[in-house]
Amino acid sequence: MTPLTATAAALGLLAAGYALGRYRPAHRASDWAHWHRFGDRPTGARYAAVWTILSVENIGWLVVHPRQGWQAWKHRNDPPPPLSPAPTFDPDWAAKRRAAAQQEDA
Repeated sequence: MTPLTATAAALGLLAAGYALGRYRPAHRASDWAHWHRFGDRPTGARYAAVWTILSVENIGWLVVHPRQGWQAWKHRNDPPPPLSPAPTFDPDWAAKRRAAAQQEDA
C-alpha cells in the first residue's frame, strides 16, 4: 500500500466516521422506536422492529452499566419516598417586612 493510498483510505474513513456521527442512525432509530412505543401502538412488522430496537437499547445499557441496572432491579418495587411538608406562609408577612424596613431606616 502506497502512502498516497493509505492517506486516501484514512481520509475516507475519517469522512465516513464524521458522516455517521452527524447522521446518528442509532439515535434516530431509538427516537423512532420511542415515538411508536408511546404514540399509536404499532402492529405486525413495525411492532417487531420497535420491540427489537428497544430491547437492544436496554440490553446495551445493562451491558454498559451492570451495577446501576442491578440496583434499579432490586429497588424497582420500593414505595416512593415520603413527601416533604407543605410550605406555610405567615399571613402578616407584609406588616412585619414594613416594620423591619422602618426599623432599619430609623
